[in-house]
Amino acid sequence: MHKKITLIKFFILINFLLIDINAQENNEEDKVKLDEIVVSASKQDFDNSLRNVIVINSSDLQKKGFSSIEQALERMAEINFVNFGLGRNIDMRGQGDKSNVAVKVMIDGKSINMLDNSHGVTPLNSINLDNVERIEIIPGGGSVLYGNGTRGGAINIITKKQKEDLFSIAIKGNGYNRHKLGGNLEINAAKKINENLAFSFNMEGFNQDGYQDGYNEKGYFINTKTYINPNEQSNLIFGYNYFKSKNTGSGYLTKAQIEDNPKQKGNGENITSINRPEITLDYQYYLDDTWEFDLETFWQNQKINYLKDVSMMTVMGITLPVYQNGSSFEDTFTGINLKSRYNYKDNSYLIFGYEFANHDAKRTSIIHYDVNMPKFSINHTMTTLMDMKKQSHSLFALDSHEFNDIFSISSGLRYERSFYKTNRNYTSKMLITQIQKNNTETFNTENQGNNFAFEITPNFKYSNTGSLYLKYERGFISPSPAQFVNKDQKTQKYYSSDLNSEIFNTFELGINDLWWDFYGFNLTLFYTLSKDEISYLGNPHSEAGAFWKYYNIDQTHRIGAELNFDQSFLDDALIFRQSIAYIDAKISKGINKGKRIPYVSKIKASLGVEYAINSNFSTFLDLTYYSRAKDGGTIDEKTGKMSKNIWIKDYALTDIGLSYYYKKLQISSGIRNLFNKQYYTYQDSLNDEYLSGSGRNYYLELKYVF
Repeated sequence: MHKKITLIKFFILINFLLIDINAQENNEEDKVKLDEIVVSASKQDFDNSLRNVIVINSSDLQKKGFSSIEQALERMAEINFVNFGLGRNIDMRGQGDKSNVAVKVMIDGKSINMLDNSHGVTPLNSINLDNVERIEIIPGGGSVLYGNGTRGGAINIITKKQKEDLFSIAIKGNGYNRHKLGGNLEINAAKKINENLAFSFNMEGFNQDGYQDGYNEKGYFINTKTYINPNEQSNLIFGYNYFKSKNTGSGYLTKAQIEDNPKQKGNGENITSINRPEITLDYQYYLDDTWEFDLETFWQNQKINYLKDVSMMTVMGITLPVYQNGSSFEDTFTGINLKSRYNYKDNSYLIFGYEFANHDAKRTSIIHYDVNMPKFSINHTMTTLMDMKKQSHSLFALDSHEFNDIFSISSGLRYERSFYKTNRNYTSKMLITQIQKNNTETFNTENQGNNFAFEITPNFKYSNTGSLYLKYERGFISPSPAQFVNKDQKTQKYYSSDLNSEIFNTFELGINDLWWDFYGFNLTLFYTLSKDEISYLGNPHSEAGAFWKYYNIDQTHRIGAELNFDQSFLDDALIFRQSIAYIDAKISKGINKGKRIPYVSKIKASLGVEYAINSNFSTFLDLTYYSRAKDGGTIDEKTGKMSKNIWIKDYALTDIGLSYYYKKLQISSGIRNLFNKQYYTYQDSLNDEYLSGSGRNYYLELKYVF
């Protein structure tokens, strides 16, 4: 409690001091900058809904030397990262271990979330940050335009569209000490053939070690676009992207190991390869100033292969290696989105459209171990093959109407019809002291579901700079194909589960304003109530002798506030930013009533300052605080009751950096985690497994534009 009060007092003190220092400054250019960065409506061509949206521009990404989307987002107060054993996923508004299905991540409006929710990690590492124009962060909702899985919010990553002639080379270096260095080499080019045809090309290779010994990641990005403008009324963009990487890791550390030396190798060894091609086609047609049509179609595929995976398991006092070599995950997504916008009045429009999505996920899980003892031996291999399909058809409409200069209202409706197919095959081959025991089981199921979303948002503009909005939204999170299959404990047979979609209702109040032409802020208060949350008994991730049951029972509530301040002085040469997000996320119905949702921090806060010493030289300092959260603990296999949830400690990170621009040369350098604070990116206290966050590390980037 003392930490919370002190932090809030500190925020209030900073803001009053800044008001007092420069309350007399008036600059219209400051107003434009603040509106864009802090109090921005979404820049989506079709989403001009009046709500608080945060935008990170490419200039902010570049001058702070970020090397990944994860680095760019983890310092934002509205965003957390959750790791529940399979990798880090973006979390917004307290989704916890459901963050990978309750926060939608998009590239140019196209979702990249995985279909296999129990193993799927949103592939953020496949996005080339240097190809990003801006990142739009939309906390809470968006179900009408974006569909399933937006309870926590949506993130839209807009890529660059370079049509004019350009050629540049960039070299990035980073490291933790002289023994752990890494780097990136980027080539960016564009050629304008004529007024109707242009090409752009971006390629970046990387090879870098991690903070922990035994970790390395190497690979490359390829991003290409072809721009065709046959006339003034239409344009077409054809894109091809490819990502390939090979990742080496050494697994988890025990708590004793991580406290002694967080850089040491873990108790396992794994090598994975990732291949992700993507093809996109976007066509826009403008009939006149009134009608606009947009057709988007895409195909994306990601395959993760476990070239080597060794971890340690202890059974009856015997510690032995467990191998998952040959396992793989594949996700294929094909989509078509047809939208139209009708501008029937100044600042009033109607959006309507149809969306088709065909999602296919394949999982191959191979687990092998050997037990060798005098007069007794076990050779056991378990193989699970899954093919999961989901096909959806959606109709949606959103109307935004301005009645006068003060009052406007937007409202919309979406209907989604989904079809599921799940095929599961399990084979167990066990040799016990030369006695063979084999078991094979196959199960197929088909399901379908209907869902609808609704939202209404009245907006009141109470001054030239300030506005207030109220929002009600009903949205949904539909089950994944894997959740339609249960396994009986007694018979060890598969059977079909009967699941409803999770339904959430969000009530939101937002305000944004600009005071004295230099002091901008936005405040959002929200309450989200979810019913029919999907829970489970047993252990869906086990194999031998496993059982599980997915069912609808729980209800959760999430209540919170998001507050952002922004002050700009000296003609934008000096900028201060402060943000704080508070979330109370609890289970409000069921056997776990009153318990906190695991992996959710109640408070995240950030303070930042940027100072442009002159037109060529600038510097920044960022401080980010993460409050503690509960880990996953254990779930009773028979009752579903959670227990033994241990606290994940809080921590604060400090980053500093500077940028220098001279003609066509750009240089950026800095230090992240300046004070070398130790923190965990993964914690499973029950099984004594931990992963350490990065300690103090350095970066240097050189870029030359020809």
